[in-house]
Amino acid sequence: MRYDVVVVGAGAIGNNVAYLLAKKGFKVAVIERKERIGYPLKCAGLVSERVLKLANAKETVQNELYGAFIHSPNGNVLDIESESVKAFAIDRGKLDNVLAKRAMDCNADYFLKTEFVGIDRKNDFLEIKAKGERKVFHCKLIIGADGARSKVRKILDLPPPSEILACVGAEVERVSLDPKKVHVFLGKDIAPGFFAWIIPTSMDGSKARIGLCLKIPPPKPLKTYFDFLFTHPISGKMLKGCRITNFIRGLIPIGLLERSTADNAMIVGDASSQVKPLSGGGLYFGLLSSKHCSAVASLALEKGDLSDKFLAWYHKMWRRDLQREISIGLKIRKKFLKMSDGDIDRYLGYLNNEKVLSIIERYGDIDYPSRLIFPIIRHLPKLLPNVLSLLF
Repeated sequence: MRYDVVVVGAGAIGNNVAYLLAKKGFKVAVIERKERIGYPLKCAGLVSERVLKLANAKETVQNELYGAFIHSPNGNVLDIESESVKAFAIDRGKLDNVLAKRAMDCNADYFLKTEFVGIDRKNDFLEIKAKGERKVFHCKLIIGADGARSKVRKILDLPPPSEILACVGAEVERVSLDPKKVHVFLGKDIAPGFFAWIIPTSMDGSKARIGLCLKIPPPKPLKTYFDFLFTHPISGKMLKGCRITNFIRGLIPIGLLERSTADNAMIVGDASSQVKPLSGGGLYFGLLSSKHCSAVASLALEKGDLSDKFLAWYHKMWRRDLQREISIGLKIRKKFLKMSDGDIDRYLGYLNNEKVLSIIERYGDIDYPSRLIFPIIRHLPKLLPNVLSLLF
């Protein structure tokens, strides 16, 4: 069977692209190397209400979060709390499956245990090669939604992300947490170059998702840092006596790609580094970009113009929406990587006063953290030098 589109990767972003295109009547195939959609888990599953609206998946919510405890390297705590819900812990495996089912209900074909290996260009179509029960797929357009180390991106010779982070974590039960707040841990001992987290995933605080991310290669084995979560003076007390029910491993791409299309090809989601540099979250940026991806792909298929020049409208559209936030995040991250634990303590100290905390509680946005910059400067101009030092 010949398809209009082959989507590589059955994560949330690939499934949403498949659904949006199949809903319009295009013949879509999704190939996924794993044997189960959504598993093993690769995501911390902390999202904004925007994600729930874009995915139309409120049934995946496990818990509502109102704030965060940010733990500095020296043990000080920044306590941020809002009267309104700021984020949601979701069942990420369920989200992937909800989106996949929608695509299937629109007649998209799914091929699991099928690994993408290459592309051959024929006269008027692509021949997609795979390892699995089905070896070859014919299509007009390939869309790579195959993650941080995208094979589609590599074969098309599209630019890679500037860095990739390795994440390790677990789902745990038998804990006793404040169910309304996330814990974030900073410091070179617990998560050099990024942060560690504890996210309550049940309304009574008895279950959580824990983890951390590190640059590749990490200074020490990932397991060393993961084990330290259970012995750290603060997180260790929270996790004492807990039971691990599931492990999480994943990769996070960081960067701003200059290209995300080629003739007859597009990449989206983590494959296109559509990720927030400060938090590593990719669901909102990826789902937003998946709408642009499917819209341009649909027009290209209708017009019969699958050239890089036409498909590049998708690249312009997602960059228009995300470039500012990613660029600011990259600048702050560059500074953060050079900070000592003492520097981190000092910057958090600037924020730890009643007026700044009220501004964070009012304007804080996990999808657009840069929106805090101007309210902080406007209300507390004395912090301008510190803010500018992070950006320049």
